[in-house]
Amino acid sequence: MKNRLNFIIGIFLGIVFLILWLRIINWQEFIYYFKNFELKSVLFFSLFYVLAYFIRSFRWKIILNPIYRMKVSESFAIFMSGLLINYLIPIRAGEIAKSVILKNKRKVRISNSLPTVFIDKLSDLFPIVLILILIPLLSVKMNNALYIIIILLFLIFLVFLGFLIFSINHKSKTAKILHSLLKFLPKNFRSRFEDFFTNFVDGMTIMQNRYSAIFLVSLLTLCAVLSEALYVFAVFRAFGSDISYWKILFGYTLMNLTYILPTPPAQIGSNQFMWVLIFSFAVGINENLTSAAVTFSHLLTSIWIFIIGEISLLALKIKFHDLVSKKVLAEKSC
Repeated sequence: MKNRLNFIIGIFLGIVFLILWLRIINWQEFIYYFKNFELKSVLFFSLFYVLAYFIRSFRWKIILNPIYRMKVSESFAIFMSGLLINYLIPIRAGEIAKSVILKNKRKVRISNSLPTVFIDKLSDLFPIVLILILIPLLSVKMNNALYIIIILLFLIFLVFLGFLIFSINHKSKTAKILHSLLKFLPKNFRSRFEDFFTNFVDGMTIMQNRYSAIFLVSLLTLCAVLSEALYVFAVFRAFGSDISYWKILFGYTLMNLTYILPTPPAQIGSNQFMWVLIFSFAVGINENLTSAAVTFSHLLTSIWIFIIGEISLLALKIKFHDLVSKKVLAEKSC
């Protein structure tokens, strides 16, 4: 019921964002930019978009090493399978799916692997620090909407980071807090969830005293952001913008951070509106050029996600329907 509600909310948000975006653009100018852009360079630089996700999958492999040592190809396949599911289902089911795959294929308990997914997503929020550094260095126009988004993202980062630190330093207290939430569940379900929460809290200490791994995870996060920004920079250049790479780095890093917030299926509507809000109203790129760039980029990156995601599922010998079925996802409580 909750998943269905999240899906409905995602659809509603997508429609609202799409309507707002359609009210902004001028169709004649929008089409003009499509008639005069360079396709070949964008296709080449889209490889840097794929590279960014390869880097993130390698980052997850490093986090997971104490529990299970994956091959690089396996971590990439599982990561991209989860990305495909996240892209289509706006309830973050892809994050759970990664742990489900590890359980089904490698007998790794979900309660052990899920903390690594949490830490991996926390790493994606780390570039909010880069955003705070770039704001005074670049001439960006910060409106109230952008301030709210940045503050909200920073607060989410602090909450997640605080939960991680608290879990590491106060395991018993964290377990008690999580167990207190079980009082609302029927007694026959409590024992299963109690074991799950106990293992989950234990798993949160996976990065404790791994200083070289923490440094490498941070470095890989930065490399992923730089790689993805290079692709977006090429997209805007192909459509005729003379914007600097550093402004693109600011804009897309902020854009990428917003994916932690609820999004519609395939990010339709939210992508278009957020690109215009950030790249046009803040960075100063023409809104119709931005709209043309996001429309093409959204289509191209969707193709990459679908192709690589489907190939990954085939390589793992998993059917998409089986992975997202209620029966399989219910295993997250085991």
